Amino acid sequence: MRRYHFDLVDTNSVTDAGGALLADDDQARNVARDLAQEVRETRPQLVGRGYGISVRAANGAEVFRVEIDPKKENGR
Repeated sequence: MRRYHFDLVDTNSVTDAGGALLADDDQARNVARDLAQEVRETRPQLVGRGYGISVRAANGAEVFRVEIDPKKENGR
């Protein structure tokens, strides 16, 4: 199990301090996609404004990013 952190980011970040223990990057990507969908539904004003979910490993390195705007999702 690895620890992943899910941050809401644009030019600033809302940092996930606790993180989550997940099996692998695929599971973390699924969690990030679910979070992005939740943000689209609960905070529609953020869609199209450059927000994304940055997924970081325990060491702080970004593993990939899922965009809030589904048309721009690129996952790194």
